[in-house]
Amino acid sequence: MSSLSYSQISFGVSPGLGLNSAYLGYKLNTKIVPFVGLQYISGKMNQSQSGQEFDYDINQVVSYTDDFSVSGRLIVPNIGVKYFLKSETKVRAYLSLTLSKPMISGKLSFDGEEEPEFSESIKSVSIWGGELGFGAEYFFDENFSIGGEFGIRHLTGSFEDTYDSDFYNPNTGNYQATEITQSFKLGLTPTFTRVSLNFYF
Repeated sequence: MSSLSYSQISFGVSPGLGLNSAYLGYKLNTKIVPFVGLQYISGKMNQSQSGQEFDYDINQVVSYTDDFSVSGRLIVPNIGVKYFLKSETKVRAYLSLTLSKPMISGKLSFDGEEEPEFSESIKSVSIWGGELGFGAEYFFDENFSIGGEFGIRHLTGSFEDTYDSDFYNPNTGNYQATEITQSFKLGLTPTFTRVSLNFYF
């Protein structure tokens, strides 16, 4: 019963620093706030070129138009927990731990025709991320605070693709079929800063 008396819904936003983000949490007691969050970005680029060129098949000058477009979307859901170290004053220090799973999708088109290989290749990309941060919130009252946080972020990504090919074998004088696997791995560990507005209901 004492635990339930502290329970509150919390909502926060981090505007203007990198990707804008928001979270929704549940304050279990005076120290622990588990939460879920979301970041989102999308983009699209179109290029068109038109003019005239010589067509050797029909032996005359013709008009042409080339269209190119690419679009992408990044959705970053995350889960985490905030642990308040001190809560006696209006300034409350905390530690935070967050785990995220970025999801990428995209489309590539030439002259209105989509390239399915591009979309399939993006599906082979796997990204995970995590954050460990230290921050403080200044509570103007029990329901609103402004916070600042500094921490370290780790991102790891991998890509793997398999396709069929062949090579010339001089011992047999023939081409020989083979399966080629490409793999790529990347790890980044930057620091980050964050300013947040937090509401407790």
